[in-house]
Amino acid sequence: MMQPVYLDYNATTPVAQEVMNAMVPYFRDHYGNPSSSHFYGQTAKKAIDLARQNVASLLGADLSE
Repeated sequence: MMQPVYLDYNATTPVAQEVMNAMVPYFRDHYGNPSSSHFYGQTAKKAIDLARQNVASLLGADLSE
């Protein structure tokens, strides 16, 4: 039997295991709205800010770019 081939990567893509592992705590425990001022929101905001810093650093870009 032939294996199906997924060709709609424009709509969605599989998630790498490393990404899934990094995101599980935010799906399960730290799910606050980062625009909110409460503890859960601020925890999520800090994680997003750190991720942005890491990506900017990897790209050799300013955080504002």
